[in-house]
Amino acid sequence: MKIHEVKTARKVGRFVLRQDGSPNLIRFERDPSFPESEFRARIPRVYLLVVDDEIYKIGGSSDRNGLRGTLSFYANARTGSPGPSRFIMHGLIANKLREGKEVSVWVITSPRVRAQICGLFKCEEGEVTPYKEMEQKCLEDYRAREGKFPPWNFQENRDDYPRDLYQEYLDYHDRRINR
Repeated sequence: MKIHEVKTARKVGRFVLRQDGSPNLIRFERDPSFPESEFRARIPRVYLLVVDDEIYKIGGSSDRNGLRGTLSFYANARTGSPGPSRFIMHGLIANKLREGKEVSVWVITSPRVRAQICGLFKCEEGEVTPYKEMEQKCLEDYRAREGKFPPWNFQENRDDYPRDLYQEYLDYHDRRINR
């Protein structure tokens, strides 16, 4: 599915290859037209990873550091103790960039609504954004149109990660453990 078919998303920016010798191969560049305040705002969201106008991944996040935090998980996935999903996504993005493709990020948000929020002992009224429901709706819309989920939604498609990148992930953790 092409991003121009999506009526609710806005472009946030794009990933670029790093040239500074960092173990992280990519970094994110925010589009100047996307407000910095929104980039950092704690607003739950659905994000789309788009390769040359084609949607490759649909995800959702409520990271407390906003989109900046969400995207840092991808950009910094070759340091620390990343899980396989982020590490492999980092590699997939880097591979597309090496092929000369653009990897952009788009966002969908919904207005907050008042709802009952229940804790262990009582419920209180508060504002919520149903980002999990939004993510599910986006995935369902995509699958209804395309017959499957986006190519980088491995879990939803019940696909294995690319073997070479999964092996790279295992090797990375072996090196970390044996230091």
